[in-house]
Amino acid sequence: MSRQKYNSIKPQLNHDAISAQGGFTLIELLVAAAGGLILMGFMAVVFGFYGRTVRENQAIIRMNDALRSASYKLRQDLQGVTCDVTPWQKPEADAGYFELIEGPLIDTTYYDASGTIVSRVPTDDDPDKTDDAPNNLLGDYDDVLLFTTRGNGAGFVGKHNTSTIEADAAEVAWFCVQQPDSIDFNGTKLNLYSLHRRQLLVVGYVGTTGDKGFLSLSSPRDGLLTNSDKNPQTIPTVFQEYDISLRREGTVLVANGLSDLTKRENRFLHRHPYNVQTINQAAVDTIFPYVLNAVDTFDTNFNPAVYQPSRLRTDAVLTGERAGEDVVIRNVLSFDVRVFDPQQAVDHGTGAVLPPDYTDLGSQSRPTTAVGVSPIQHTTLSGSSNFATPTYCTWSYHYEFNGLGEKRSNARLGDKLDNNGNGQVDEAGEDLVVDEGTDLLDNNGNGAIDETAEFETAPPYNVPLRGIEIRLRCYEPQGKQIRQVTVRHAF
Repeated sequence: MSRQKYNSIKPQLNHDAISAQGGFTLIELLVAAAGGLILMGFMAVVFGFYGRTVRENQAIIRMNDALRSASYKLRQDLQGVTCDVTPWQKPEADAGYFELIEGPLIDTTYYDASGTIVSRVPTDDDPDKTDDAPNNLLGDYDDVLLFTTRGNGAGFVGKHNTSTIEADAAEVAWFCVQQPDSIDFNGTKLNLYSLHRRQLLVVGYVGTTGDKGFLSLSSPRDGLLTNSDKNPQTIPTVFQEYDISLRREGTVLVANGLSDLTKRENRFLHRHPYNVQTINQAAVDTIFPYVLNAVDTFDTNFNPAVYQPSRLRTDAVLTGERAGEDVVIRNVLSFDVRVFDPQQAVDHGTGAVLPPDYTDLGSQSRPTTAVGVSPIQHTTLSGSSNFATPTYCTWSYHYEFNGLGEKRSNARLGDKLDNNGNGQVDEAGEDLVVDEGTDLLDNNGNGAIDETAEFETAPPYNVPLRGIEIRLRCYEPQGKQIRQVTVRHAF
């Protein structure tokens, strides 16, 4: 058997191919690394931008939620207003009150460094707007709302020393306070504000047993001895422990009922000056009509030319362990409360006829109507020499029969008549008018008895309030976005 012979085949190596498939050169590695770094940097920028956008959007969502929550709470409070928003409320009706205080600012004005109110609108000699006022984003943030409201079935809960207490009605106050730190906005400092809501329960039955009242003012804990310059009705230590509407009677604080709050002197922040303990004739001569005594843009005489942003913060805002409980929303640019003027008005500048609309109380853009003076035009509270801010108040009829004189008539001095029937002519104090609108006499000799002309007081606006509009504007610093909600309520 023959054996076939096979030749072994040896593989031939291609040295050129081997040399062509060698490793990366140093230049190639450097180029690849640089490309990877560029890609990673680009991805980092993309992810950073995406993350920043997400954070800004989340911040805007939170601000929108806070605005919705604030507007909802405001609507709830307004829906529960306890009284007809019409002047001359009677305390015996047990209806409470409604009060709107229009601060001196409007959307086109601001406080300069000296505390003077100036216009933020460019003048004709500044066509390039190089002298624009700072903080142009700010609006009307100094309005104050105070009223009594019911919980519409839900009720209110407040602090009562170390426990809590519930009530169906509460006295609420809505106001803004400047935040401690300003922010930088396009190279200028921008002051932002926090919107506060103080809730004081109306529980007139609390603390009425015995002669001690609700809370004695003889203890240093109450702040009377340690803070004698403070209003006893707004002592911070008292309202840190008790969310209860209180009034001062002698040396004690007594819980208010709705009938008590009809009277201006019993309302939150309305006793002025601070050292007045009882309401007597001497007090009436100096403090009637008991103006709001601690707003952040006024001094102790309610002078709008002096800017004191710390006043309201120390007297009305929760501090210490409770700091922030009364804050509804932060970073506020405007809390502008407007009233509905139901009449047509004529613009005093252009002569244009303005339809019924919402306007700032006392606005000079709607000064006249076709039938005379607009009921929403600026007036001041009767009997006050230091009150120059437009205020709508449901007033109280008890001033006409409280045995005190809230009005003095200079015409009585020197008329050689015995005006007060005490047998003396032109004696000291004869200029005092005491309850002549309810004494069943014709005091002014016009043939009518106890008509309104004989009343010694008058509400600042003796017309019903048809409706209000609140514009709440906020700024989101992270995303530099502005949002605004508008709440309208008809009474």
